[in-house]
Amino acid sequence: MRFLFLLLLALWPMAQANPRVGVHEGFTRVVVELPDPGVGYALEGEGALLVVRLTGLSLPPSEGVVNSKELASYQVVPEGKGTRILLRTKGQVEAKVARYPDPDRLVVDLYLAKGAPPPTKPQPTAKAPKPPKPMVLLDPGHGGIDPGMVGYVVEKELVLDIALRLRRLLVGEGIEVLLTRNSDTHLSPDKREDLSRRAGLADSSRVNLFISIHANATPTRTAQGVEVYYFGRAQSQAVLSQVIRENGGGDLGRRLTQEARTVAERILQDIVAQANQRYSERLAETLGRKLSEATGSPYRGSFPGDFFVLRYAKVPAVLVEVGFGDHPVEGRRLQGPAYREKVARGLFAGILTFLAQGAYR
Repeated sequence: MRFLFLLLLALWPMAQANPRVGVHEGFTRVVVELPDPGVGYALEGEGALLVVRLTGLSLPPSEGVVNSKELASYQVVPEGKGTRILLRTKGQVEAKVARYPDPDRLVVDLYLAKGAPPPTKPQPTAKAPKPPKPMVLLDPGHGGIDPGMVGYVVEKELVLDIALRLRRLLVGEGIEVLLTRNSDTHLSPDKREDLSRRAGLADSSRVNLFISIHANATPTRTAQGVEVYYFGRAQSQAVLSQVIRENGGGDLGRRLTQEARTVAERILQDIVAQANQRYSERLAETLGRKLSEATGSPYRGSFPGDFFVLRYAKVPAVLVEVGFGDHPVEGRRLQGPAYREKVARGLFAGILTFLAQGAYR
């Protein structure tokens, strides 16, 4: 079954709304962030009006017109230390309610009841524009004068091949894809400028996810497995060494890492940036596990890192190390088209899973 994700707005402004309402193929989803695990909830039905009652959480008043097949509008009404969310439905609907952790949120999905006549639609005076498709920005690392890791594979060639395969899969599911490069080229011969241009593409209001694809290496050539990084302060010397390498290596890599670290420190004072960091952490974990499942390669974990290319992303952004290109077994696997297809399909499954989790509109 095909997944069709119809997003009404870009992800960044939606991360600040509570509740968030998203219109999807066959259902309408209402997501309420619950900052305290002690918040209680109940769903009550009153004819064409559904009421979500929250205890222990007072939200500011708001309202909005949705006009989907299932939902006409919503209204947030604070009541002392609690809140009522009024959902004005269209005809007979079925509601499914679930609570998810990390971050704690309540998800209400509304479906047209089976056998119910479809709601009558007013005749529009003009054709409404279609909601934009989700867009994923893929960044095949290195390229041109920068080969990246060289082992049993050349990193710049490997990651471009994987990115093109992943683009084919995503486009086939109705998801738009933008690449930072689609051939063996660099964006600038200067490493800092090259990384800045890649990062700048993620600032487009149309981009919903940013995924930078890389291959790993170690001095001992003994490690194998999948690692995924999201932006933040590196917590170990091993991660810091990896960050410096991907930031250009040597003195340049150390300078760019320090520059990125100052941005990471500012995140600690920015509530909105912290929220985006949590979404990036969840995206990293989802991609890592799905990639490991698809390839059989060990999942080594997801980690914060001061990556220059991720430092200003306003959408969930991660750097994926798809495997160790210098390992005598995994490196040879990464040479083969069939294994590269598994890598692409693992990343594809992770992206679809993240988009379906209800953490955005």
